[in-house]
Amino acid sequence: MIIFTDLDGSLLDHEGYSYESAHPALALVRARSIPLVFATSKTREEVVRLQEDMGIREPFIAENGGGIFFPAGYGNFHISDAIEQGQHTLILLGKPYAEIRRFIEAQKGRYAIRGAGDLSVEELVNLTGLTPEQARLAKQREFTEPFLLDDDAQFAALREEAMAAGLKITRGGRFHHLIGIGQDKGEAVRRVMEIFRENLVGDLLTVAIGDRPNDFPMLNAVDIPVLMPHPDGRYEELILPNLLKAPYPGSLGWGVAVTGILEGLEAATG
Repeated sequence: MIIFTDLDGSLLDHEGYSYESAHPALALVRARSIPLVFATSKTREEVVRLQEDMGIREPFIAENGGGIFFPAGYGNFHISDAIEQGQHTLILLGKPYAEIRRFIEAQKGRYAIRGAGDLSVEELVNLTGLTPEQARLAKQREFTEPFLLDDDAQFAALREEAMAAGLKITRGGRFHHLIGIGQDKGEAVRRVMEIFRENLVGDLLTVAIGDRPNDFPMLNAVDIPVLMPHPDGRYEELILPNLLKAPYPGSLGWGVAVTGILEGLEAATG
């Protein structure tokens, strides 16, 4: 089994970014040696810090599928078309950050757009509730640009401009995200699954957990998709075979959903 999970609003609480209520489920995942693969809009540096805090050494998908990072030497896996970068083996799916920033700069005269690169650490702290250190890590982007659009009426036109430039816009929890047109969490999840299947023997059962439209391609790519509710209890509109809905938002609902899946599979297999 592999579990792919979104972070903000899923494994991490929307407010405060805590995963406290997921501790029992995380212990079950570790006890069963199940790879827990973060698939997030967060940057590489943000994920590395979180993995260190949680005692996790697994592959992860950063910046909405812009890059897949395997720990160097992970499982003695052979990974084709990859780039060795110090502590990580990178599979590049997204566009370079500099190219995305050029698009942002070119649109500023026509649209009320502010990218993460335009925001100070202090502004990012105020907008997100991150600590200053977390905000600094969030600004170390490689493939995508979170942005704010102050005039919603401009969204459709901006989306057309992005598509013409080989980019697309996806919606996360607090920001829109400008990303390469060929990347998303679903494509990255499929590539990770291919790598595991190429390097391991046996069947592979896949689970994915998310709460926002930018998670839909990931949920659509796995055997067991789990949709998280928002803090107000509302779910995004999504219809998929085998779709499960977590009963609570954030880390509490994540823990209940994961524990239920693992215990259900254990009971089914005797």
